[in-house]
Amino acid sequence: MTLVLIENDAAQVVRRVPQGEARREATLRDMIADHPEMLPVHDLDPSYGRLITVTKELSIPGVGFVDVLLMDEHGRLVVVECKLWRNPQARREVVGQILDYAREISRFGYEDLQRQVSIATKRQGNVLHALASEAGGTLGEAEFVDRVSRDLAAGRFLLLIVGDGIAEGTRRIGEYLRDQPGLAFSFALIEMAEYRHTDTAGAEHLIVHPRVLAQTATIERWVIRSEIPGSAIESATPSSPSIDRTDAVPRNTTKAVTRWQAFMAAFTAETVFDDPGQPPPRWGGTGWLKVPLPHGLYVNVYRSSTQGTIGTYVRFDGAEGQKLWAAILHDRETIDGEFKAQDLGAPNWVEGDAPGIGLSIPSPDPWDDRTEVEQRRWMSKAANQMVNSLRPRLQQLGRDIAA
Repeated sequence: MTLVLIENDAAQVVRRVPQGEARREATLRDMIADHPEMLPVHDLDPSYGRLITVTKELSIPGVGFVDVLLMDEHGRLVVVECKLWRNPQARREVVGQILDYAREISRFGYEDLQRQVSIATKRQGNVLHALASEAGGTLGEAEFVDRVSRDLAAGRFLLLIVGDGIAEGTRRIGEYLRDQPGLAFSFALIEMAEYRHTDTAGAEHLIVHPRVLAQTATIERWVIRSEIPGSAIESATPSSPSIDRTDAVPRNTTKAVTRWQAFMAAFTAETVFDDPGQPPPRWGGTGWLKVPLPHGLYVNVYRSSTQGTIGTYVRFDGAEGQKLWAAILHDRETIDGEFKAQDLGAPNWVEGDAPGIGLSIPSPDPWDDRTEVEQRRWMSKAANQMVNSLRPRLQQLGRDIAA
């Protein structure tokens, strides 16, 4: 396709940048995140409101990173995956990739989505509702959460693959889509044709022409709807753990205990987890506390005057713990990357009869008030990342086992 610019009775031919030679995927992603209104979403579904960028690179534990997550002011989600079609992976994997994202997101509760958005945006609280309100949304928080939760349970999203051109070989995409029961998603392929021209003053201009592809010579626009909602069911009442007397704060008031009680009270007050469903820290013993995780596991948050260290550790005990460990170990590289992204460094993976994941740094005694503030700040950050990396994976393993 060629564009013709007419200015002052002069015509200038603007030729399209060849497919595969346009913007890189990351640049295309950034352009969409900065200007979500450029996507012709209303051509697909006029009921959508104003598009809002939630975040780029949203982590879906165990699956990957969504290029761009958008929504309208009513909380209707749009998942965007960007691909340049010169990339051989595009034809083989991009459709399966975005469907994997959709399946996994449909297993999220609102709290799961809120947690992952908080991690990506580095904002706390109900970020989704805040963004919708900032964009002029009028839904109250409870109504907004209920709306998004219903869409999550039904797998009701708009899935967009955005590229610089789609080859004829990808017409088989429709076959993939017809084999996705239990999700009420809509799907579209959007082409971003790119044109560049230089004006008479020598300035270069970029023109981007977004369009929904509907020609069978490339690929038809498929909108697949399944009104059979898919949802993950898990017990609302957790199994009762064995009584652990270390949960109670001891009555003795030695200097060491009093000091730790004050430290733990400050730690608990200052620590805000990204995951809104995460239970608060509990007393473990003098010098350590525990942050509960699914399946009876917990993050041991500790400081040791004898070793001169502070740290966090999750131990996988027993036969069930060994099975969970084996599954978590498959995600080691991804989990390491999640910790590194928070400037914590990769955790230490300890194998053996009682394997575990730990993270520690030197912090020699004596500890003054200023040192303790720094300790709590690091321990909060490390404990929060342990929860972010492990809690959703452990929850998903529980759902997989139940299924």
